[in-house]
Amino acid sequence: MNPKTLMSSVLFCSILVLLASCSYAVLSTIVSLAVRAGYGIPVVLVGKFFYGWIILFIIVLIVFALYKHQRISWNKKRILSLAGTGVVMALVTVCYFNSLGYLPISLAVVLLFQYSWMGVVIESIANRRLPSKSKIISCLVIITGTILAGGILGSSLSISEMNLIGILLGLSAAFCYALFVFLSGRVSTDMSPLSKSFSISTSGMLFVMLFVGAVYGGTFVLEGITNVGSLAYSLPLGLFGIAIPIILLAVGAPKLSTGMATILNSAELPLEVLLAAVIILEQVSPLRWVGVLIILFGIALPYLIEKWIVSGLEE
Repeated sequence: MNPKTLMSSVLFCSILVLLASCSYAVLSTIVSLAVRAGYGIPVVLVGKFFYGWIILFIIVLIVFALYKHQRISWNKKRILSLAGTGVVMALVTVCYFNSLGYLPISLAVVLLFQYSWMGVVIESIANRRLPSKSKIISCLVIITGTILAGGILGSSLSISEMNLIGILLGLSAAFCYALFVFLSGRVSTDMSPLSKSFSISTSGMLFVMLFVGAVYGGTFVLEGITNVGSLAYSLPLGLFGIAIPIILLAVGAPKLSTGMATILNSAELPLEVLLAAVIILEQVSPLRWVGVLIILFGIALPYLIEKWIVSGLEE
């Protein structure tokens, strides 16, 4: 199979989206370690986006030095669409991190993972077509697994802890992520994945810096960039939270339906639970492990139900 055929393979693109999901799964553990080390969320937020952009910038320079880069026809529509995609990507992290200030982590995680069904709804509205039965069943299974894996059941969570602002922020993060996956597959598909990823990350980084500067103050922006001690967390956050997944989604998402891509991204939570148990030594109840298995089953369902794997393609 030649490289061009491989890049258009649904199975290959599905694996890329799964790998992007696995990359995102590392973030919660790194953020937890950064907070334990005494670094605030605004500093971590700036560090993630700035150093993710730096990593992508270095990759772009190397690739452009070694190979001929395509000429890109820049126009107002392309610039606005890429800038908007970058802002949506940044809003996922901004909304989710801020929801943690109002909600227990378990509830915030469950709200974030509602992007699995939101992606299917966005796809359905965009295509003016009802989602397939396999996707609907898969979403229902994943939602059930998310509630279990997120630790909601069997916890001491009370009604008083379900802050309305936090819930709205958590659902906003979920919607923004589903929208980001949708835009990744629709915006500037004629651009090389690397050029597209760098453009989106530039917009996202600038938005985060403006947001943190306006809300928390410019000192937090400077600290996120210049604090040498925080590099142990900022660099891996930038690598696994910006550089790797944004490139993988830029390559894989255009070949998959939005619903299929968001369903595949649900693999993030099982890996998050595993990493929390292994690295942070968090106690994970049997009920949460059952939820992990249910999510994995839900991800596989569309491939098991449909006769051909091409059901993941945009028709």
